[in-house]
Amino acid sequence: GFIVATLAVFLVIRETLPLARLARSVERFGSELAPVPLPEKGAPEVRSLIGAVNRMQARIADLLRNRTIVMGAISHDLRTYLTRFRLRIELFPDGDLKEAAVRDVEDMQAIVEEALAFARLTTESVEKRTVDVVTVVADEVEVRANFDKPVTMEVPAGPAHVLVSATAIARIAGNLIDNAVAYGGSADVSVREDNGQVEIAVADRGPGIPVAERQRILEPFYRLDTSRNRESGGTGLGLTIVAQLVEAMNGRLGIEDRPGGGTVFRVRLPAAADTD
Repeated sequence: GFIVATLAVFLVIRETLPLARLARSVERFGSELAPVPLPEKGAPEVRSLIGAVNRMQARIADLLRNRTIVMGAISHDLRTYLTRFRLRIELFPDGDLKEAAVRDVEDMQAIVEEALAFARLTTESVEKRTVDVVTVVADEVEVRANFDKPVTMEVPAGPAHVLVSATAIARIAGNLIDNAVAYGGSADVSVREDNGQVEIAVADRGPGIPVAERQRILEPFYRLDTSRNRESGGTGLGLTIVAQLVEAMNGRLGIEDRPGGGTVFRVRLPAAADTD
């Protein structure tokens, strides 16, 4: 009986190991979108399942890569025509019509750039290195403060390191700050490290976000402000890009009410190991 039980356990483990590897591969593909084919081992049914998943990952990656290529080509062509259009506008006589046309071209250029950035996020892996979040976020705050944006930052006593991309952190902080200024009139930023997590908080004094809308505002092109005026809401991709980047870095994005009125966006990322 002991021999039979031992043999049974061995056989169960041998058959379940490929399934465990498959589960990890699918989980990794869900966050990184980089297919890693698995060897087809195990029972015939398990081998068939692994083969199907390998083919599915490859097809999804190809579709996303092709979409990015197409959007890149469209973006390049649109940039060319927008540049021509801008040069022609400069020949217009000065006045309200010229200013409105220039704003329209700038808005279209911003939409093209944001859409291309969003498309790239679905195919490019986030580069990871040890980054001091405090320094990166402080730089974003300083840039906006130099342009007289109402942005303040509570600077912690020491650094807060995460194993991510400095460019991604800058994009997250910049988008959240710009969103707070656009909707709430100001942005109060803080960074802190606690219990193995580094938190970036951006708070505003705007009208707040209804609980029912907090998940929807992370969807592409969805905005609480339905106007297409960039002064009051941008392209509708800023928060979507933030959510994509946070997910790619195994972080969490939370949206809360701010005491006294307004909204707080909290980004929590795993802290890096001690670099000393």
